[in-house]
Amino acid sequence: MTAREDLEKLARECEECAGKDKASFEEHFEKCPACQERKAKAEKLTQMMEMMQMLASKPEEDRRQILAARMEAFSTMPEDKRIAAITDMLDGIAELSEEDRVKVVKTRTDNMTKLPKDKREILMGSLKKIMSAWPEERKMMEKRAMMAATQDYFILKRMMVRNMFKKMLM
Repeated sequence: MTAREDLEKLARECEECAGKDKASFEEHFEKCPACQERKAKAEKLTQMMEMMQMLASKPEEDRRQILAARMEAFSTMPEDKRIAAITDMLDGIAELSEEDRVKVVKTRTDNMTKLPKDKREILMGSLKKIMSAWPEERKMMEKRAMMAATQDYFILKRMMVRNMFKKMLM
């Protein structure tokens, strides 16, 4: 599910919940713990989408440094937190325009190829768990971005990276 789809789902759930309450929306949001949780989740999703948009607008070198730091942090997290954090990032990337998505995927892929094997395997294992569960449409969107992002790699590197990526989507 993309961040936008998740936000729409949260809004529907809150609308249904608040619709059953005789209080105003404001009063409902103040007292309903479920809607307060949805609000916090929606704010987190929105923040991630805005961060990915900001990241895409940065020059390549800045984008590389920011993503490298995030990937380093991801590689040291416990698996459940790492999967949640990477999922949030990927959901934010899914909301970008095709052009911006390719920029971020290229930077992410470039950084991934520069990681030592142990860190790369940790991150790729998490990516596989996340991406393999996606619907086909989402997988195809990511595949198009990956194909464009690796177009300028020399042939052997391009083939290796694309093959690794295909394994993650299975």
